[in-house]
Amino acid sequence: MFDIASKSTIPPISFVQENGPEEDSMYALNHRKILRQLIRSGQIDDAFRKLQDWYPSLVQDGSSAICFLLHCQKFIELARAGKLEEAVNHGRSKFHKFIRFTEFEDLVKDCATLLAFEQPLKCPAGYLLGDTQREIVADAVNAVILSQNPKATTDQRACLHSCLERLLRQLTACFLERRAMNGDQGEGFHLRRILYTNGKEV
Repeated sequence: MFDIASKSTIPPISFVQENGPEEDSMYALNHRKILRQLIRSGQIDDAFRKLQDWYPSLVQDGSSAICFLLHCQKFIELARAGKLEEAVNHGRSKFHKFIRFTEFEDLVKDCATLLAFEQPLKCPAGYLLGDTQREIVADAVNAVILSQNPKATTDQRACLHSCLERLLRQLTACFLERRAMNGDQGEGFHLRRILYTNGKEV
């Protein structure tokens, strides 16, 4: 599959199944490449438009977990560009849809923290402005598109769930890294709350 290397010390995640058929790993490859490039360059609105054109079912209700991650990334990109008023307006107009996602409360709080510091990069939530966060969102979009492959078998879908679990573990590692840089202060990322929502593994 295409390169997803980043400057992060946290290993990237590959969603190609080691023993899966080649055609499965090629599913929607061009679409996934374009979306990854857009997200890695911070062009979240363009990524949203492509998803709406190519995979409308993934974003049509506007309140899915993937929509949440993309809206958070849009907020982060606005904060990165110093467009704080736009970031506030975006957060107010979008985040209320995701109140049901209590497992992502920490991420919303960290997004808001970026606005409280004159130098966001140096604040406890500054990790959000790095390449690693973009990679996490790109990986999530990549995975959810792969889950749409009509040729995927039950075993392959189970393998994808394993990849998603590894993605969430990478996110956990990012939060732990942030805590270490902040003198072990602040909330950790609660992976179990995501993996076992309502007692069911996602």
